[in-house]
Amino acid sequence: MVTTHPATIWDEYLRHYWTPVYIATAAFAVGVLFGVLAIGTLTPADIFSLETYLRHFIDLETTSPTYHGVFQPALTNNLKILGLLYILGVSVAGMPLVVVALFFRGFVLGFSAAFMISSLHWQGIVLTLITIVLQNVFIVPALIIVGGVALGFSWQLIATRSPAAKHSLAQRFGAFTTLVLAMGLVMVVGTFLEAYGAPFLMHLLGQWGI
Repeated sequence: MVTTHPATIWDEYLRHYWTPVYIATAAFAVGVLFGVLAIGTLTPADIFSLETYLRHFIDLETTSPTYHGVFQPALTNNLKILGLLYILGVSVAGMPLVVVALFFRGFVLGFSAAFMISSLHWQGIVLTLITIVLQNVFIVPALIIVGGVALGFSWQLIATRSPAAKHSLAQRFGAFTTLVLAMGLVMVVGTFLEAYGAPFLMHLLGQWGI
């Protein structure tokens, strides 16, 4: 009797979705690029207002980090985005909205990182690594993988016609659901770093005078 290793099963499953995963990655990357470029559209008043808020946030976190009350709402927001991608993936008309959701996420991250770096220079680079890159090493890949599979699955819903193909689609739906649950656990790790790791590191660097 030949047994198939679970990793092999998942490799074969994900191989069907490499192209839509590339599309999801491109949508996110274009969002990041547009977010960076959007810095140039800000007026001096906008820049002053955002810099005031940013420096207030830094002063607050370096003196008294807000560990409590951050994890649950942050996790809820992250899981909502993941759930949205899942719902869009199992709907026929969800393909363009998946692209929009990934683009918007990339836009927000690109804008935030570019603004911190342009305002605070080398300190902004450190702040970006701590407050954006740290948690998104986990969160962004999870979103892109789920978004890519959502794109592919939504397309399969449109293209599927034969009974045999529908049976295969039902199996892939189960695998898609399992994948979303697994990426949800990855989201928990990323959110934990966002809620506890980032404030701790900011406070630590503040004590060092950075």
